[in-house]
Amino acid sequence: MSKEIIWQPSKDLIENSKLTKFLNFSKTKDYEDLEKKSSSDPGWLWDNVIKFADLKFFKPYSKIMDESKGIPWTKWCVDGKTNIVLNCIDRHKDKEFFKQTFIFSEREDGEKDSITYEEFDKRISKVGNALKNNGFKKGDVIALYMPQFIETYIAYFAILKIGCIVLPLFSGYGSKAVIERLNISKAKGIFTVDKTLRKAKEIRMFDQIKNELNQVNSLEKIFLLGNDKGKKIFNWSNFENVSDKLKTEEMNAEDPAIIHFTSGTTGKPKGCVYTHIGLVAKMAFDEGILADFKHTDIHLCMADMGWMVGSKSATIASSHGAKMIIAEGVPDFPNELRFWKLIEKYKVSWAELSPALIRNQMTKDEILFKNLNLDSLRIVCTGGEPWTEKPWKWLFEFIGKSKVPIMNSAGGTEVSGSILHCCLHRPFKVGSFNAPIPGMSADIVDSKGEKVSADQMGELVMRKSSIGLTKSLWNDDERYIQNYWKVIKNDLWVHGDLASKDKDGHWYLHGRSDDTIKVSGKRIGPSELESVIVKSGKAKEVAAVGIPDESKGSKIILSIVPLENEKNLKENLFSDLIIKDLGKSFKPDRIIFVKDLPKTRNMKIMRRVIKSCLTNEDPGDISTLLNPESVEEIKQHAI
Repeated sequence: MSKEIIWQPSKDLIENSKLTKFLNFSKTKDYEDLEKKSSSDPGWLWDNVIKFADLKFFKPYSKIMDESKGIPWTKWCVDGKTNIVLNCIDRHKDKEFFKQTFIFSEREDGEKDSITYEEFDKRISKVGNALKNNGFKKGDVIALYMPQFIETYIAYFAILKIGCIVLPLFSGYGSKAVIERLNISKAKGIFTVDKTLRKAKEIRMFDQIKNELNQVNSLEKIFLLGNDKGKKIFNWSNFENVSDKLKTEEMNAEDPAIIHFTSGTTGKPKGCVYTHIGLVAKMAFDEGILADFKHTDIHLCMADMGWMVGSKSATIASSHGAKMIIAEGVPDFPNELRFWKLIEKYKVSWAELSPALIRNQMTKDEILFKNLNLDSLRIVCTGGEPWTEKPWKWLFEFIGKSKVPIMNSAGGTEVSGSILHCCLHRPFKVGSFNAPIPGMSADIVDSKGEKVSADQMGELVMRKSSIGLTKSLWNDDERYIQNYWKVIKNDLWVHGDLASKDKDGHWYLHGRSDDTIKVSGKRIGPSELESVIVKSGKAKEVAAVGIPDESKGSKIILSIVPLENEKNLKENLFSDLIIKDLGKSFKPDRIIFVKDLPKTRNMKIMRRVIKSCLTNEDPGDISTLLNPESVEEIKQHAI
């Protein structure tokens, strides 16, 4: 990828940014000074973030940070009492905008709905009271298995309001994945719906799991949006007969609030635990200060509530008293420009998207975009996977008219946000992260834990804990330590991403380290191989995987989805490109052409599934896939 500066912040943008206001508030000279101070004293940073964002507490904390039990077990806001709902809903009750719209919702069939903050508050109180009337108490786990409906967010905040723990589950999961997570978490309740639409197909969500729920011994109640009968079933209509007055439960700042399971490649799913202060504080800094999210912004993200980005989206908008757009289904159906039309219609100013969405969209006829007005966009945040040059430039130049900054971020479920981000005070390069996030103590190290030099690829790590970091793994402290804090050496958090940093201080991701391909002792990230193919202009998508080989360690196999207008492509065309750009060592051993690659509904390509199919191994749980039919096609190319 090009490493030339492609965007410079204007003087006006810098002066009016929330980052500038925060630097002044914290009496910090500039971003470099902020990085330095937060590295030596993370507690200083988070104390200032909490005060700047005016986060509320029922009882103030006596100490911001306590490392007495070791870095992995760092405690935050000691003795403080708060609740996510206090900071996302309650704090706005005396504001004028409380009577204004909070959520705009669109169903796939075109049905529209909206709700004000005031009405939302009443409805979460109704649901919260019903939960308490049904015997739920502080600390109980209640799952959400729902699509992007307003009711999903009502249930989410109602669970938190009474001090229960919310377990968001991906709405595309099959019964096996749902039941496994309910059992691991020992969930006592679940919210679900009778049906939803996905690309015009009616999905009977409750029917998918109904007969298997008896395998969850802990389950006491099913809250159903729709109608059904059964002694455990509580239909949504019954919430209307409940009081809309309810006091928010006072929780310890580090009480568990949310469990998000990772989509790990091996072993049972890992339950990451977010606290009542952790997620709110992390969003206040990552998105509020660094990505400049403001009360006046209108937020759009089409990620499912079952993923970390779902909780993140709900928290960003609500904690700022802003508006958000939610939409059932996927970004390119029923109209292939659906995502962009939502931006145009609702004048979205702050949008989140993935590189995969852009790779898909940039293959469309550009004439389709001609009459779109996207002038409302001022910030685009991206994440989920590394960028390649062509789609990044298409988003920046064609969609954003070379004006809208692309705030690239890298992190994940375990950190409830980002480790690397972009700083609006600094210039941007294509696909880079122009700054680490203060307070995350990010670094890049080799297999011995030693710092690597400029442009050298290594493991992305953290040397300190962070306020948003998962509080261990749900009921699995040993796995937490072994999987993250002892991979290389004690008290060094290994995130699982390959990264590098150039001489100008711009960071780059190269894919997951467990996707790393080693050929005759030489290591390469799949994204490096994939970017060579994509920039040829002949491929829509590509996935590189390494297949075990006795002589070389790994064989490189490329799965390529050609552009629709490309016919009769030859393997040697792409092999020659790899040799030219990366050297003979990384010449692919095999190239296959397919119609599609297995992806999650977040449009993330699942390399582990591809690798399993090619080696005739069980691909594991594929219930998260948007396109399970792609698996069978790849299996036909098995070695």
